[in-house]
Amino acid sequence: MRDFFSLDGAFNKYGSLLADTIILSLLWFFFSIPIITIGASTSAVFFVSTRRIAEREGYITSDFWAAFKANFSRATRLWLMVLGLALVLFFNVTTAGALGNMARLVLPAQFVIGIQLVLVCIFMFPMTARFDMGIKQTIKSSFFMANRHLLTSLTCTGLLFLLIFGTFYFPPLLLGIPGIYAMISSNLIMRIFKKYRPEMDKDPVLEIQELEAQKAEERRINAISMLENSDIANEADSPNVSEEQ
Repeated sequence: MRDFFSLDGAFNKYGSLLADTIILSLLWFFFSIPIITIGASTSAVFFVSTRRIAEREGYITSDFWAAFKANFSRATRLWLMVLGLALVLFFNVTTAGALGNMARLVLPAQFVIGIQLVLVCIFMFPMTARFDMGIKQTIKSSFFMANRHLLTSLTCTGLLFLLIFGTFYFPPLLLGIPGIYAMISSNLIMRIFKKYRPEMDKDPVLEIQELEAQKAEERRINAISMLENSDIANEADSPNVSEEQ
């Protein structure tokens, strides 16, 4: 029981995680009030959550604000594109009845596009938070990962809808959705990212230790090589003395 309440115990660990989740959610809601900043807020939330998973040091508020500013332009443009496409899909679905028999073709197409839009968004905003890529490349990479790793995409989507559905039974859950979703889904998304970028969030201490070990090994190999070359040179320079019979 003493270990449970210690500084490194489970109580402190999960208590800190809960506090981080609540703070992240409140920051997301506050910075998303203008609506057009939802993309930047979402990217900032994922920047913090993915860094926390990697146990990188930092402060939630300052990290969130730094990521919000750094990714504001790209994330906002991406969000406005998503919002615009979502409005077009909504308009097409609500007015499909006026097309008569054509609605049988239009509605399934809107449904497929809508699913793809959701799946792409699963990766797009975390990718914006952690990678320095242009708009076009971000969309292409998100589309590729969303369909290449479909199980992860569907799991994250299911989690999001489960949290939203849960607010009907427990309304206070609404205030925690951004943080809860980011913390849980980031574990899955970072596994995918590290398949393409294994060096992501590598511990700088371990990285230095590995570099020093690599240099020491190179020095050892060079020393052995120099010694072998010296022995060969000595053998070449020594005179051949033959015994006289």
